[in-house]
Amino acid sequence: MAFAARLGDLTADLLTSLTQLSSETSKTDPDSFHAKCDGILRTLKSHPYTRTNQFEVQHSLDGLDERFRVNNRDDLADALAQRLRAFQSQPSKWHPEALSFLLELSDQPTFKARLSDLDALRRRETEPRRPLRWEDISKEDGWDDDEDENLWKSAYQSNESTDGDDDEEAVDEETEDDDDDGGDVSGHSGHTTIPSDEELVGRSTQHLVVHTEKPAVFNAVLEAQKWRVTSPSEDPLGRVRRIAVPEVQAMREILFMLQGLDCTLFSRRGAVDPKYQLENMAWETHAALMATYADHGRQLHILHRFVNRSQSVPHLQALQDCITKRLGDFARKLSSIQSHLISPNEDVVVSLLALNEEILPFLGPLFALARIIAMVEERDKAETFLYLELLFDATSMAQLAGELDIYHYLARVFVDCFGVYLRNIRHWMDEGTLLPTNELFFITEASSDQSLSGTWQDKFALRKMPDGRLHAPSFLQPAAEKIFTAGKNTVVLRLLGTAGAVRYRHEEDEPPLDYDAICPAGFELAPFADLFSTAFDRWIQSKYRTTSATLKKALVGDWAMLHTLDAMQTLFLMSDGSAATTFCERLFRLMDMNPASWSDSYGLTAAGHEAFSSLVDANRLSIGVEAAGCDLSASQVQSSVKMAPASVAISYKLPWPLRMVITKKSTKQYRSVFTLLLQIRRAMYALHKPKILENLGTDGDGWQVRALFYSSRSQLLWFCNSLQTYLVTLVLEPACSKMRADLAAADGIDDMIAAHADAMKQMVDQACLGSNLKPIREAMLDVLDLAITLEHGRARALEPEEGDAGRPYGELLRDIEQHFHRHLNLICGGLRRVARESNNAQSAKWDFLADMLQAGNVGEA
Repeated sequence: MAFAARLGDLTADLLTSLTQLSSETSKTDPDSFHAKCDGILRTLKSHPYTRTNQFEVQHSLDGLDERFRVNNRDDLADALAQRLRAFQSQPSKWHPEALSFLLELSDQPTFKARLSDLDALRRRETEPRRPLRWEDISKEDGWDDDEDENLWKSAYQSNESTDGDDDEEAVDEETEDDDDDGGDVSGHSGHTTIPSDEELVGRSTQHLVVHTEKPAVFNAVLEAQKWRVTSPSEDPLGRVRRIAVPEVQAMREILFMLQGLDCTLFSRRGAVDPKYQLENMAWETHAALMATYADHGRQLHILHRFVNRSQSVPHLQALQDCITKRLGDFARKLSSIQSHLISPNEDVVVSLLALNEEILPFLGPLFALARIIAMVEERDKAETFLYLELLFDATSMAQLAGELDIYHYLARVFVDCFGVYLRNIRHWMDEGTLLPTNELFFITEASSDQSLSGTWQDKFALRKMPDGRLHAPSFLQPAAEKIFTAGKNTVVLRLLGTAGAVRYRHEEDEPPLDYDAICPAGFELAPFADLFSTAFDRWIQSKYRTTSATLKKALVGDWAMLHTLDAMQTLFLMSDGSAATTFCERLFRLMDMNPASWSDSYGLTAAGHEAFSSLVDANRLSIGVEAAGCDLSASQVQSSVKMAPASVAISYKLPWPLRMVITKKSTKQYRSVFTLLLQIRRAMYALHKPKILENLGTDGDGWQVRALFYSSRSQLLWFCNSLQTYLVTLVLEPACSKMRADLAAADGIDDMIAAHADAMKQMVDQACLGSNLKPIREAMLDVLDLAITLEHGRARALEPEEGDAGRPYGELLRDIEQHFHRHLNLICGGLRRVARESNNAQSAKWDFLADMLQAGNVGEA
């Protein structure tokens, strides 16, 4: 984040210096300046050129130093090392670029560079420049030996005319005088100063010839290497004879080949040249021995080829650096063998078999790395983390096989490489942002145009591969969710303004994740996978627990989540019966008395404020009717519980941090439960309209019809009361209590979301609002509609309207009773059948609900 801000400031300064514009000077159109800045910033961020690979530069310099010493140019190697130390004494982030530029400019420095050039450079800096003289020019061009020896002699000039002899005498006298006086040679002297060969301006090929001080040693070396330039001869039968090679020369060639250098006996890929054969050794033995070393060379060639390739991915650069260091250690071992052979302190027996035994302990780990590199090169290039998986598996297998040297070797390589991959994880968990190379990471920013409430669910996502696997090493996948959650915790905390304290705590509490932490002493028998999992989980928990606890505390304390849940239960679950009754009765009176204008959102919101103002924040509450409800006719509003109550939409505005826990899906489930409770209250409101005591005087006139009315009313009341009691006591209250306990025990937002979502799912399923119980729910609504039909039939019977030719009241009551028993049997049978099929905790509640509803069935009339 700090780097992005710094880059934005530098971009603005660059634009100001080039165009003389700024946000202060561009008063007329300040947005144009910011638009240009944003365009330049996007171009810089998407620039395809990356920084120089410092590991590759260091590898090239090490190779140059080694080449100098192999070619007996130790003086150049020492001078290079001295100047590199002086160069690094003044640290700068651009050192790799400068060194890379110099390496690109170099042209065969091993053969063309001379230390005398450095001496000449120092003389030009310290000594004054020697003036150019004609004598030097004549010496360089070769006309100083002109036949006219008097070219540089000064002619004597006289005012009087004399003879020739007199002139010669005068000239001789003049010359003698000049010699005696020690005059300036550039003036009147006939003698010149001859410069030395080192002072000549031009150079010839003779300057490049190195003259040895020990011709005998030089001739001995030429004689020892004579086999290189010898051509194969033929025997008397015309067969080509192989060239004999001394064993000591073969060992020298093998050591060069193992270091990745050019040699005669082997090709670059390690293939043996068949025209050579060791002295005094059978061809079969020679072939077998050379095949062994050739196989070593092919394995090492894989590593040399890998480290010489240019890599732009940081993970592979780290692997290159690790392999380069290991190859350097092996090269130093080979150099020590060479030095022991060149200047032995005691008698040395040259043996290729002994050499093989001596280097095998060093080759085993390198061969394991070569197998990993070979497998990486065969697989998909997009899986840049594949080598980490292979390193992890190879380390575990080496431990299981009892190869402890290879196990510790590979474990250290794995830890070094994983440390680079860990940078993305650490940056995500500490800063809550993704690095520019996030396409290599298993977390991606799904969309940048998300609302604040969608930050947790929709802004970030786990990257998947085409086959559905996580785009991450397999050993990290168990911890991927925690890494993902910890980073999102930091993102939300940063939006809430409380991420600074958490970041400071991270720096103090973060445990180490190096080799000693992953493979502690005394746990050599524990599996490497378990050791890594334990250390990595401890490292993640140090960040995950801190951010999760801080975010949970902020939601519960600063944003009053529990108080908000109480408000949701009061409004949607009608936990306060008095307030719910006040609102529902006013709503139902509007439906019955003024069905044309009952859907006025202002009136409904005012009714809700009046009923719930003492329990919730009324400023967040609004109540309206959906478009489908506004188009209902008066008869549809008054005669059914299915349409009008279902279109009542109650809304309670939540702060965006709480909307991450109370998701849109949970809000819909709240509304579905609210709709069912409202429909039950609508039916009960209709059943409580008739006053029993007011009808005592008229009941005797038509007692059979009245008895049928009271029977139907009693059964419908039992149904409504049983259903409401079941919802309140067995569904809503237990689910809310369990939800609060789960929220208190939750470790983070994901657990809080899961606890809330699980409680809402239980409410919906146990309240018969699930999709598998839709027929049962429809039958329940049909029974609730019978309550309104019963009340409307009674009203018409007491106060018949003119022209009302409906069916008789008694027939209506018998139809209501028949429909009630048929629907009740359907509901109870369906609940018991679903309970048997479900076989879970809520199935017992469905059985209990069926028993409650069946208890009110007094039989058909």
